[in-house]
Amino acid sequence: PDKFDLSRIPDVHDNVRFDVLHNPHLGLTRSLQKLYQLAKVMADCVVPQEYGTSLEEKRDLGVKICHGLLEKIKYDLNVARTDNKVDMRYMINMKYEADLPINTMGRRIRTRLYFTSESHLHTVLNVFRFSQCSSKGLLSEHGISIVNATRELCYLTQIVMRVFEDSRRPLDDPRRFRVEILFSPGATATPYHIEEDERERDASRFDTEPLVVIGREGLTCAEVEAFFEEAIMAGKAGDEKY
Repeated sequence: PDKFDLSRIPDVHDNVRFDVLHNPHLGLTRSLQKLYQLAKVMADCVVPQEYGTSLEEKRDLGVKICHGLLEKIKYDLNVARTDNKVDMRYMINMKYEADLPINTMGRRIRTRLYFTSESHLHTVLNVFRFSQCSSKGLLSEHGISIVNATRELCYLTQIVMRVFEDSRRPLDDPRRFRVEILFSPGATATPYHIEEDERERDASRFDTEPLVVIGREGLTCAEVEAFFEEAIMAGKAGDEKY
């Protein structure tokens, strides 16, 4: 019987998509669009399986691949809810004081932007969904259904974590700091309507899926940090396993 290397499907999908977008002069647009449609259906199935085909594999590979990123986010969450001014990396660089129209130059920078790979996005979402951490999960049932229904993590995919402080609560109250987790699978445009010769007339090429809340309601910062800590330790233990 014929044998096929399914690991090549993502490469076929990416290459066909590139040609549809950037090589319309080849005169193969109609044929390439048919090939792209078939490749995308297969890629939507195969790509998520690259990060585990069973729940156990998705958990193990997830924490192994992204435990370093989770460690950084956990540290930043801790910085965001404290007033520790020892770590100068999170203060405004005073060398640019003349160029910044900011009145309080001594303020702490609390925004963090992480630019990472598709593999890390898949594995972070797998950790969020399938982790066996003893603490409660981070996502709501509705949030899990949204992620489960996402076929592709496209360009500009975003996972946003927002920390809110309720100053009315005591400093030692875990509910003083809560976390909201939002998700968008990114760009919605397809190669069909952003080909090179059409893109200037199609403003929808800039569209992205809106951010939606996927986190559990009432999620505290302490719960997120505890969840991350357990996943990080599992990831480090996984280094020995693999």
